[in-house]
Amino acid sequence: MNLGLQNQVAWICGSTGAIGAAVARTLTDEGVSLALSARDANALDALAAELRPAAPHPPLALPLDMSVRASVDTAAKRILSEHGRLDILVNTTALPLFGDFLALEDAAWEEIFQAKYFGYMRTMRAVIPQMVSQARGCIVNISGRGGHQPSSASHLPGSSANAAVNLLTKGLANIYGDKGLRINAVAPGPIASQRFDRLAAANDTIAHDAPRASAKPATTVAGLGQPHDIASIVAFLVSDHAAHLNGLVVQADGGSTLTL
Repeated sequence: MNLGLQNQVAWICGSTGAIGAAVARTLTDEGVSLALSARDANALDALAAELRPAAPHPPLALPLDMSVRASVDTAAKRILSEHGRLDILVNTTALPLFGDFLALEDAAWEEIFQAKYFGYMRTMRAVIPQMVSQARGCIVNISGRGGHQPSSASHLPGSSANAAVNLLTKGLANIYGDKGLRINAVAPGPIASQRFDRLAAANDTIAHDAPRASAKPATTVAGLGQPHDIASIVAFLVSDHAAHLNGLVVQADGGSTLTL
């Protein structure tokens, strides 16, 4: 599809995960120049090399620990130095830390919130001034179904972080919407990936309430979601086709959320 995104610049954080990589591939196909960030430098280089033949400009690979504010700010400055602008930010970071509520140590909760909620906050704080100066910019935060429907017994820390991300998304959309920015979130349900396999395995070990521990609630569509399903939603949200959408949390969970 042609969404009119040619010549734009996007920063994808968490780009080596299943959803992040799918977003990178989709935006490359749309003619977007990319900056890619993740902790794993080798995986990051491999993704950049994969995308390079089809990319309008060689992807910029920036290894990044989102729990460190100085590193986030430095990465944002590097992107602006290379491209002179930044049109799109996509936050997709998620840590595969799962476990029973009583067994998880405080450190696990803190690590998840540092990487996701505080990490998203740091990247947005780093890019919003530039987007305001351009009077234009789009941000999409990948949260998760657990942020509104915490049905996975092993994922309460991540679900809590997702709920906080959703609130932050809506709050910032309210503040910056009249300055030309659109800030939305996508809340995927189960997506086929190594991370989902780890989540399902963790739930299976929680025997005290097996039905609630399931990672596979009924959906109204067949099978698990695929990473490209989420990437297509992200690409639409950052395009002008979604010009009137701001502060939205898209429940991309195959219809498993049945409440209003």
